[in-house]
Amino acid sequence: MITCVAPGEYELDVKRSRFIAISYRIESRDDVGPIIAELKNKHIGARHVCYAFIADEKGDDFGYDDNGEPSGTAGKPIYSALAASGACKTLIAVVRYFGGVKLGAGGLTRAYRESAVGLIDNVGLIRAEYYAEYALCCTGDEYKRFMGSTRNICTVERIEYAEKVKCLVKVSIEKENELLRAASIAKVSPERIGVRCLTIQ
Repeated sequence: MITCVAPGEYELDVKRSRFIAISYRIESRDDVGPIIAELKNKHIGARHVCYAFIADEKGDDFGYDDNGEPSGTAGKPIYSALAASGACKTLIAVVRYFGGVKLGAGGLTRAYRESAVGLIDNVGLIRAEYYAEYALCCTGDEYKRFMGSTRNICTVERIEYAEKVKCLVKVSIEKENELLRAASIAKVSPERIGVRCLTIQ
């Protein structure tokens, strides 16, 4: 189970400068570049697109960028707000439209942190869980035996009835070994096809 900032948007105005904070759930740091590039294309008139992220579940894989603001006045305060929330697997970007009044280093630091904090307070936190997906092809009797012992362990995502039963099931990572034990008893061989992180709240 992991905690992320819910996807959303929040805007803060400071001395005519607009700070638009936007949150994204990410799977890895590889997701960050394309998201920031898309934001810059969307907000062509913005002076800066600063951001911070935590890409793993423990908070060890993180990064931030001031995007031309004075060093330490943008990315780091955004990261500070994100880290303080306890969220992971999250990117927060703050788009700044300059209003003509310089805020100074202290004013910028406060504005970027308040933008990130305001975003987190407004959109809230969500929980997500990792699920393994398995494909199964078996006879009708084998399927009945398998589902009889795994009904409370996994969820059937898709099923086809033909000469053999073909289905796709998902199971939380914590219960994956239970599923495999039940499959062995039922004499079926599910094939693991991947892992997904799904929002559950």
